[in-house]
Amino acid sequence: MVKLPTDYDVIVVGAGPAGSAAAYSLAKTGHQVLILERGKEPGSKNVYGGRIYPYSLSELIPEFLDDVPIQRHVSKESIMFMTEKSSFQTSFSSNNPNNHGFTAFRSEFDKWFANKAIEAGAELFTEIKVDDLIIADNVVSGIKSGDDEITSKLVIAADGATSILAKQAGLRNDFSPDSFSVGVKEVIELPEHIINDRFGVRDNNGAALVCVGYPTKYVRGGAFIYTNKSSLSLGLVVEGIDLVSHQIQVTSLINDFKNHPDILNLIDNGNVIEYSAHLIPKAGYSMLPKLYNNGILVCGDAAGLLLNNGYTFRGVDLAISSGISAAETFNIANKNNNFSNSTLSVYENFLFKRNVLSDLKKFQKTPKYMKNPRLYSEYPKLICNIFENLYNVDGDQQKLIREIVRQSTKGNISSLQLILDLIRGANAL
Repeated sequence: MVKLPTDYDVIVVGAGPAGSAAAYSLAKTGHQVLILERGKEPGSKNVYGGRIYPYSLSELIPEFLDDVPIQRHVSKESIMFMTEKSSFQTSFSSNNPNNHGFTAFRSEFDKWFANKAIEAGAELFTEIKVDDLIIADNVVSGIKSGDDEITSKLVIAADGATSILAKQAGLRNDFSPDSFSVGVKEVIELPEHIINDRFGVRDNNGAALVCVGYPTKYVRGGAFIYTNKSSLSLGLVVEGIDLVSHQIQVTSLINDFKNHPDILNLIDNGNVIEYSAHLIPKAGYSMLPKLYNNGILVCGDAAGLLLNNGYTFRGVDLAISSGISAAETFNIANKNNNFSNSTLSVYENFLFKRNVLSDLKKFQKTPKYMKNPRLYSEYPKLICNIFENLYNVDGDQQKLIREIVRQSTKGNISSLQLILDLIRGANAL
C-alpha cells in the first residue's frame, strides 16, 4: 500500500484532460500539486470516440504538436441518415483541417498529458481511490484515501461523469435515470492504405462520420466512425432510459450497425482489438451542477461540461479549458489567501471567457430539442425515402420533387409538425 504525502497546495482528483490541464498549469508556476488517479495509469479507464479539438491545448502547450500522440487530422466530415436498406450521406472536406480536430487514443493522449504535468513538477499517484473529502464547517480542506488524509488549500474534482466528490461537496443532487447516455466503442484494426481508400483520404488526414436512425433502432442517439492511423473507432451513444424502455441490447445494436451494407463496406475484414463502454453526462447548461464551493472546484466531465449539438460532440476541449480556468482561479484565491465560495466564484468568469459556459449557454435549448424522437425515427426514414424515390426509374411517370416530398410525408409527418420541428431546430442549433 502506497503511503501518500500529507500536504499540498492543490490536490487534483483524476488524471484526465481536465485534471492534467489544471495540474500542468499550476505546477509550471511552482505550486505543489498532487494528482490522484484511480486507474492503473492515466487514460486506462477513459472511453471516448477519439476526437479532440486542439485550441485549448494549444493555449496551454503551444508546441504540443512536437510530441502529442495524434492518429490523424480530421479533414472530412460526414453525416449519414440510415434505414435498414438505404442511407443518405452529406460530406464536407477541408484542405485546412486545423480547427476540425484530430483523432487520438485516450489511453495514449491522457498518459502523454499527465506526463507533461509531471515534467512541470506535479506528483502523480495511480490506483488510488479517493473515498471522501475532508470537510469542516462547510470548508473542503483535503481528501481521504483509506487511512490517509491529505490536506490542501484547494481540491480540484476531475473525477469523471459520476463524480462522487461533487456530491460529497453538496454541488449536485442524485442523478436521475435521464441524466446519462450509454456509449460503447470498438477499435477495429485495418491497414492504413485500406482506410485511405475507403474513406477517400490520404497522408495524415482522416474522416469523421456520424450516423442517425437505424444504428440505434430509431431511438434517441447516434453512431460514429473516426479514422485512426491503422484502425477505426466505431461506436454508439444511446439514451440510457430508451435502452430500458425499448428493451434494447447495446451489443445487438452495434452488431446490426456493423452489418449494415454501407458500414460493412467500410469495416470489412477488420479485426476488433478493443471494446469499451462508458456513461456520458448530458445535462446541458440548465442542468449543470454548482461548479465551486469553499475549497473545491469541479472540472470536465465531473462538471457536465459536454456539448452535443448533433453535428459536433465536444468534451476534451472543454475539459482542458476548465482545467486551465481552475488553475487561474487558484492563483487569484492564493494571492488573496482566500479560498471561500465567494472568491472561487471567479471560476465561472474564466469559463465564460474561454467560451465553455458561453457555448453551453448558447446551445442550452439543444438538449431538449435533441430529445425529439422524430429526429431519430421519422426524419431519417423520410430523407432516405425521398432520395429512394428521387433516383428510382421504373418506367412509371416520373414525379416532380415536390410530389415525391408530399407523398413521402403523407401519413408520416404532418406539415405543421415538420414546420414546428424546423423552427425549434433553428432556435436550438
